[in-house]
Amino acid sequence: MTKTAIIQAQQRWEYMFLTRRSELALQDELNAVGQQGWELVAVEYYKDAKGIMGWIAFLKRPCAGPKPTGSGGEGHTQQTTGPESHHTPTLSPDDVFDIKESG
Repeated sequence: MTKTAIIQAQQRWEYMFLTRRSELALQDELNAVGQQGWELVAVEYYKDAKGIMGWIAFLKRPCAGPKPTGSGGEGHTQQTTGPESHHTPTLSPDDVFDIKESG
């Protein structure tokens, strides 16, 4: 008897960071990108090389596009503006594989 199992690849993510000087500016920007599907992962209050204090926010959202090419150690950063359409992830041949047992 042959069994076939379909296993989907692990969720892929895209990442973005924002830097702002004030809490209100950061909050406004986070509200805007939140409507585009970005999720806040972490935020930090920091001092830059010039000694100026500011906020940096790290965000992520599910990647609906094709698998990134490259050596694998590269991150994907994107800042989007304006309305964005809803993307439904589709499976590519690389996202699914079969396991077959003979028995």
